[in-house]
Order: sequence, then C-alpha cells, then structure tokens
Amino acid sequence: MKVICNKCGATYEIDPNKIIAPTVRFKCKACSNFVTIHKDEIISDASSQVFTPQPEVSHETADADETKIKGFGIRFKLFSFLIILIAVFAVQASYLIFQLNRTADRFGEQGTLIIKEMAENDILKTALSVAKQVKLYIEAHPDLTKEQFMNDQLFRKIAVQKVGETGYTALYGKESDGKWRTRAHLRPKICAPALDDMAKLKKPLGVNFPEFWNILTAVTSEHPSKGYYQWQEKDKSFKNKYMACVNVVGTPFNIASTTYMDDFTEPMQRLQRESRTIAKAETIKSAILTSVIIIIIAIIVFIFGGKLTANIKYLSEMTDRISLGDLDALIEVRSKDELAVLAESISRLQQSVKLSMQRLRKK
Repeated sequence: MKVICNKCGATYEIDPNKIIAPTVRFKCKACSNFVTIHKDEIISDASSQVFTPQPEVSHETADADETKIKGFGIRFKLFSFLIILIAVFAVQASYLIFQLNRTADRFGEQGTLIIKEMAENDILKTALSVAKQVKLYIEAHPDLTKEQFMNDQLFRKIAVQKVGETGYTALYGKESDGKWRTRAHLRPKICAPALDDMAKLKKPLGVNFPEFWNILTAVTSEHPSKGYYQWQEKDKSFKNKYMACVNVVGTPFNIASTTYMDDFTEPMQRLQRESRTIAKAETIKSAILTSVIIIIIAIIVFIFGGKLTANIKYLSEMTDRISLGDLDALIEVRSKDELAVLAESISRLQQSVKLSMQRLRKK
C-alpha cells in the first residue's frame, strides 16, 4: 500500500499487515512533516492501493509539538559549555598574567628600595670613614693650612675619595667670615679661591639649590645631615643625587659624600626591566597555550557533539520505523555509553512487539 504525505505529496510503500497498533506515526523525510495513520481507516479503505492520511489539525499539531525539541539542542548546550569554559580559561589566564606582572613589579620595587637603603648607609659610612682619616692627617700635620689642602696631594687623596661609580667625597666648611667654602674637591673650580662662596651655586642650580643647601649646611658636630637633591650636569640637565655630610671632629670642616643613586640601583632596575620582558614573553606563551587548549577542546566537543546527535537522530528514526511496523530493522549503535544501553532497550522493545504480533497471528 502507498501512503502519501498530505503536506508535500511524498509517497511511501508500507505493508499494512505490519501495522498492528491502532495509530502509528512517522516522519516524512522530504518535509519533516509527521504523518499519522489510523488502522481503522486502512481497513475501511482496503479497496484502494493508495492511502492519503486526513489532516487532523488539533491532533497532528499536538503530536508534532511533542516531537519537536522544546528547548535548546544538545549541540547548542555543548557549545554553550565550551563558551563558558573559554571564559573561565580567559579569566584564569588574565589573573595569572596579572599576578605575574604584579609580582615582577613588586620584586623590582622592593629590591630597589632595599638597595637604596643599603646605598644610603654605605654613602654615610664612607663620609664617616673619610672624616676620621682627615682628622688623623690634620692632627699629624699641624702646620697644614686650609689654603694648602688642594696643593697637598696626599691630603687631597684622603679628602677626595671615590663613592660608587661616579661619586666622590669633598671637604668644606663654614669659615670665620660666615661664608661656606670648599677646600678639597674633585673639581678645582668649585674650591676656594676659584669659588669664594658656595652660595653662588644658587645660580646654576636654580630652583634645586634650596634642597642642596639645606643638606650642606644642616650638619653639626653631633648630627650628620643627608638627603636627595638635583645636581646640574655639564649638558645642563639635572640628575638625582644623594649626599651625606659629617663633621670632622675637632675642626670646622665637614666631609660631604655624594653620588648618583643610579650607580647603585641601575643593576636592580636592569633586572626589573628583564623581569618585565620575561613576564611579557611568558604572557604571550600562556596566551598561545590557552588558545591551543581551547581549540583542542572545541574540536573534541564538535566531534563528540556530532556523534552524539547523529546517534540520537538515528535511534529516533529507528523508533519511527518500528512504530510503522518495521520490526526486522537492525539497530546498530557503535557506542559503549548510555546510548548503547538505550539502543539495546529499543531492540528489546522491538523483539517484544514482534513476539506479540506472532502470538496475535497464531490466535
């Protein structure tokens, strides 16, 4: 007997003897319309070789609605899960990158602070050490006058010593006329009589002069003075320097120990820059690794989702064939999970229906 789909007109060959249920339904492969066959209509229309199911609006609509997916499909849910997983990976990777950069920065900042503190103590210790050496030399040479300090090579070597890479010590003091003069310095132009008054440094130092002058003049016999100031370079630029001043005990002279702090912090700053470079490289590697993992997961989800939906669709079609009376159809699901269990259950149902038909025919 031929059955014609009442929606698209597709024709199907069906054995009426295999239809044992009062009502059977199958899905048209051409238009996906659900065709419902009532057994009593087949009996009443037995003289005809062609059966056209009558559309039953309320019944058919209800059946079709029950068969359609009411929510989101499995594949959509799997991809939704993938999107959530990607978001989690992205958040985790961003957090790790942020922590890595933050750790590198904190390491550099803390290291720089520690080195600065150590350098400040070292500069002060140098000033104290030079002050003691100057005191001993002056005591050993009572006839040496302040005007001779720069001409005495040995005294100059003691009073002007290297501090760090570019720094040095110098001898200066407030004299009887109230003026501050330098008596031993790496640069002779700053020493008296070339520079008769250190207050004249106000012009080249400009707005940076007060902080320099405060450190220079705040020293007493009991308390050293120390701090940062801006010093003008030969190219007229200013760089940050640190200075510690101590009194030469028993004399009106002081030792100033000064140098650029970069002499001490540059290695740490270089290490900090290297750490940031490494952190950036690791960030890129982490992003690439995360992307590769996400792509692999996406491929696995795509393959798994495709196989899963294909098996479900296959079992649905086989169930429709059984509902039409095709009890000899072989159900094959190449799986070892719950779908295999479902396939076995449908096979048992198929065999049970087949046995029931055989009993009915015998009766």
